[in-house]
Amino acid sequence: MNQTKPGIPVQCPTCKTPILWDAKNPNRPFCSESCKNKDFIAWADEKNSLPGSPEQDELFSSEMDEQY
Repeated sequence: MNQTKPGIPVQCPTCKTPILWDAKNPNRPFCSESCKNKDFIAWADEKNSLPGSPEQDELFSSEMDEQY
């Protein structure tokens, strides 16, 4: 994984506010707890997702059918 050095300027992934990547910021890479929560809510509402493979989708779908 790509390690960012302390003090490097980055943008908040939610609002794009410039911030410093620093251990003093407990919300990094976000600028605030509010932006961190907005990102979490987007993931929970499935507005954000990571691409999967069709093979995995098929595998997990068949497992669901067997359980129910």
